[in-house]
Amino acid sequence: MSEWYYARGGQQNGPISYEQLVELARSGGLDRSKDLVWNATMKDWLPADQVPGLFEATVTSPGAAMDEIVPGSEPLVVGDCVKRGFELTKRHFGILLLVALAYLGVRFGFTLILILMDATSTLGRTYQNGGSPLSMVISLILSVFLGLGLTRVGLNLISGKEVKVGQLFGESRKLLRALGAQILLTLMIALGCLLLIVPGIYLALRFGFCVTAIVDRDLGVIDSFKYSSSITANNRMLLLGLLLLCGLIGVAGLMACGVGLIFAAPMAWLTYLVAYRWLQYGRRAVLDA
Repeated sequence: MSEWYYARGGQQNGPISYEQLVELARSGGLDRSKDLVWNATMKDWLPADQVPGLFEATVTSPGAAMDEIVPGSEPLVVGDCVKRGFELTKRHFGILLLVALAYLGVRFGFTLILILMDATSTLGRTYQNGGSPLSMVISLILSVFLGLGLTRVGLNLISGKEVKVGQLFGESRKLLRALGAQILLTLMIALGCLLLIVPGIYLALRFGFCVTAIVDRDLGVIDSFKYSSSITANNRMLLLGLLLLCGLIGVAGLMACGVGLIFAAPMAWLTYLVAYRWLQYGRRAVLDA
C-alpha cells in the first residue's frame, strides 16, 4: 500500500493511506486547489484536485443530502465561519440587497399602517406611547414571518441553491410553529436572565437555532428545541465567541457612518447561519463543493 503525504497551510502531513486521503477529501479536510499531495510514484507535489479519482470518489448525485456529523464531534472554527460569511456576502451582494430592500419595504409599509390604525382607533389612542396590544401582536407575527423567509434565503445561499426575492414570503405554513418556538424561547431566555443572566445566555446558546431548524428541517416546536440542543453540544462557548464577533462586525459597520451596515449586517447574519451548517456537517459547510 503506497504512502501519501499532503501539505495544508504550508505544513506537511503524513504518511497516510490513499483511503485516508479520500476520507480527508470527503470530510472537507483538503482544499482542491490550495492543498498539495504527493507519494513516492510522483515526481512533484500536485494540487489535490489533480490526483485522479481523489475528489470524484466523494461526489454525490445532484440534490443528494450529506450525512450529518456526530453532534459536537467537530469544534466550530469561528474564523472560518466569518471568512465564509464574508465571501458569501461579497459574492451574492446584489441579491442580498434586493432581499433587504423587499424586507425593509414590507416592514415600513406595515409599520405605517399600524401607526395609522392606532391613531384612528380608540384602543390605539389609549396606548399612545407603545402602540396597542393588537398592533404589537401583528408586528410580532410579521417579524417572525419575514424572519422565516430570510432564514430560507440565507440557508439556500450557503448551500449553493437558487435564491429569489419571493422566498422571503414562502415559509408561511411554518409560521404557527415558528411563533410558538420564538415565544417559548423568549420566555425561557427572559426567565434565565432573571436568574443572574448566565442561565439566560446558556439557554440562548443551547436553543437559539430552534426556529432555524423549523425552516431547515420542517420540525415541530419541541423537536426543534431538541435538535438545536443536540447540534450545539460541545460548541456553546465557541458559539458565544462567534456571536460576540458578529456584534463587533455590526459595530464596525455603524462606525463607518452607518453605511458599512449595508455590508456588515448581512455578513454577520450569514456568518451565524454558516455556523449552523458547520454544527450539522462540519468543515464541509464552508466549502463550495
